[in-house]
Amino acid sequence: MTLERHTRVVRAEEMMSAPIDNEIVILNLPRDNYVGLDEIARRIWELLEQPLPVEELCARLAAEYEGPTEQIEADVLGFLSELEKEGLLRVVAEPGA
Repeated sequence: MTLERHTRVVRAEEMMSAPIDNEIVILNLPRDNYVGLDEIARRIWELLEQPLPVEELCARLAAEYEGPTEQIEADVLGFLSELEKEGLLRVVAEPGA
């Protein structure tokens, strides 16, 4: 699925994760592998504990980290696409949809 600004996403529930310093390691049991995330990716993972529209996720990150909003959005969309391909992210329906 193509992720867009209005798409609501949440991290996959069945994943186990553990923080290591400023990073996080996720055990992806269905794929039998580990995924390591750096500090900013870890923050995204934390924010995705609850469903969020991509645009709200980007707004929160823009408030916490410096950078052009357009670049943050492009980077986040690319990262979320990778998470989705790895089975670490789910797209959720809009409330009331």
